[in-house]
Amino acid sequence: MPESAPQTTSAPQASTPEPSRTEQRAALRRMYGPPRAFELAFLSPAPALAYAVPVVVAVILSTVVALTIVPRDAVVIVNGNITQLASSTAVLVASVIAAILLCAGHAFGITAATHSLIANATDSSLPARGAWRRAARRPGLVALAFVGALALFVAAVAASVALIIAPLWTIAGLVVVLIALIVTAPLLLAWPQIALGDTSWGTALARGWRSGRDIVSGRTEDRTPRVSLIIAALIVGGLGVGLRLLAGLMMQSMLSAMVAIALGLVVPAVFALLITAIAVRAVIVREETRARIGTEPIVPHPTPSWADPEPDAGTRGGALVGLAVLLVPALLAAPLALVNPWGFVSYSAVTVPGVDDSASILPVGDGDTAVLSVNAGYDRFSLRLCHGASCAPLFGMPSYLSTDTVGTADGDLFTAQWMFVGDEEDTADNRFELDAVSTSADELREWEKTTRSGEPSSPEPPGSRTTVATLDSTFDEDDEVDTRTVSDRSAVAVSNDGEHPVIAAVARRTGGPPEATMWIVFCDDDACSSATTKTTQLEWIGGSPSSASIDVVVTDDGTAVVTLADREDSRSPEPIPALRVISAKADGAEPRIEAPPLAGLTESDESRYSEYDETFGARLELGADGLPVILSRAEGSSLLRLITCADASCSSADARDLTGFDSGSRTPAFAIDETGRPLIAIVGERRSSLDLIDCLDATCSELEARSIAKLVQGDALWSTEALALNLDSSGKPIIAVGDRLAGDVRPAVDTISYEPGEDRPPRDDDRWAGAVLNCSDARCGLR
Repeated sequence: MPESAPQTTSAPQASTPEPSRTEQRAALRRMYGPPRAFELAFLSPAPALAYAVPVVVAVILSTVVALTIVPRDAVVIVNGNITQLASSTAVLVASVIAAILLCAGHAFGITAATHSLIANATDSSLPARGAWRRAARRPGLVALAFVGALALFVAAVAASVALIIAPLWTIAGLVVVLIALIVTAPLLLAWPQIALGDTSWGTALARGWRSGRDIVSGRTEDRTPRVSLIIAALIVGGLGVGLRLLAGLMMQSMLSAMVAIALGLVVPAVFALLITAIAVRAVIVREETRARIGTEPIVPHPTPSWADPEPDAGTRGGALVGLAVLLVPALLAAPLALVNPWGFVSYSAVTVPGVDDSASILPVGDGDTAVLSVNAGYDRFSLRLCHGASCAPLFGMPSYLSTDTVGTADGDLFTAQWMFVGDEEDTADNRFELDAVSTSADELREWEKTTRSGEPSSPEPPGSRTTVATLDSTFDEDDEVDTRTVSDRSAVAVSNDGEHPVIAAVARRTGGPPEATMWIVFCDDDACSSATTKTTQLEWIGGSPSSASIDVVVTDDGTAVVTLADREDSRSPEPIPALRVISAKADGAEPRIEAPPLAGLTESDESRYSEYDETFGARLELGADGLPVILSRAEGSSLLRLITCADASCSSADARDLTGFDSGSRTPAFAIDETGRPLIAIVGERRSSLDLIDCLDATCSELEARSIAKLVQGDALWSTEALALNLDSSGKPIIAVGDRLAGDVRPAVDTISYEPGEDRPPRDDDRWAGAVLNCSDARCGLR
């Protein structure tokens, strides 16, 4: 081309503007239809919040109303969990009211959430407040949701009852119901159509039923509504069951209660929102399909008049705010259980492998508890330390002979025990020694640490050991080892009421008349390295003595008061008193002995008493006036007698029989707190309950009784007759019982082997039948 030829240039083309976000969303909407059900329910904060708030309000309101209506003796709080003890008309009324309130909260919330989901499905939005206003204007729709929720609740209760009465038939019926639910699942699509308000009930149900046969573009629906609903139910249901199982691994505690409440609200809320979102999307897809012609692009459903045209899907946080609101009741559960404004009995409890017949419970340091128990005459004593709702392994004590232990405020232990010294094969040179052992808090913690780790530990309590009394004895060559251990002819008790410990002990030789020696040892220091001892001779049968065979307290003036219980024996020429009270001072005269009368056997006792009673006897406490108070049960009797002494020697006393209470063959168990009123524990054998008798005055002339726990009793359990009650360092009751508590009070006990070759006991053995309770309030909440 010549250089002089003119050149032409193309004119610049105008650039195509980028489509706005709204235009992009509209194009995708026309191509693929409404957002997926998960996006509808959880990418916008409105549906979850619209549902959560009414439900939470209903939960809180129903809880407050129900707990206000139920009687105080019908409910207890165990490890932060509300547990029902008894049924009554008031409990039934409270349950019905709570169910109605919960169904009402769900009905209002799901109606509001449905409108918010419809807005999300039509490229618009409806904030939670707008959804609540919309639901308030649709009382008929709320009523429909309420009736449906109430029907499901009644059906669930009926199924639960039927499972107990006829489990096989009920399971078969539930399978049929499940098949029917799968078949009729598309009928759920009627709910959003009714919410839209442009169809009748009959039309909505008909459209829902044939929804699976509607021809819908593959771009908008991957599967039929029935399949989508079933998949969602399986996923959420499976997730809920899995979380429940994981939560079930937690020991019962305040945290486990909070987790249970949270799961009980969040999982059903996710299920309700997701199922509703699936139904809403399916309805909107079909409405849009009917609005388009042939292969034309999808015609979006018009924005409802009550919705905001600007969508809020993808808002930061999405449904997390609403789901967080559902956690409010769980967070409120802890302070409510701690404050306990309704005054229910509240305690922490733990299941242990067993508590042997002869048991005592004592506070150790600040907040810890120790249970000392033995199957008298057969096994070695064992000590178990517990911290609230968990316990350490057993500490095996070195002797089969009588042992007693007390704790001190600084966490020390003081133990007194009879020990066999000599050669069991040599009948000539044998004796029994009464040892005092002082174990410091540091030594106790090290002993517990070693035992808990499973390493070999000393079979004896660590600390300084001092022998304070001895008893020589010889045996015949034919005497068995059990006879030589004199386990049925010795008893010991310790008191820390005074400045230093005081030990009361009794023992007799093998064979011959029942002549025994009583020692009252006044320790000069906390370790009892030196002591002043008073002795007296008396007749005493013994015979597998329990923790109630001997007891001791020390009055303010330094008088040691000892109760000594005994059984009947035909070998004694003169009847031996069933109960004696021995009093002595370290610097005083010879011990003084009194014999207050005990309650006799009733006709029912005589008709049923055929077994060997190993837990009869007496327990001793100091009253508000500083004088002894005795709770006794005679051999073979189920009647308790409270004896209030008028002086330290109990030469005169006021006796009161606690009629109307069947204590069975349990050890007398009571304590007196700073109010000066006795608090007595019994096991109601007929009702299988652990009961507390609250004396309203010092002599128990007026009293009230209340069950604080249901017990599981049966031949398959390792149940015993054990029962013990004491007060911790803050004056709150602590209780040990030889039965398993009903309910979900699972073991929290380290279990290890104690003897060479002994198998490790299963941690969740169903035969475990012992419990340790720590009350949260003075007198365990009884007023």
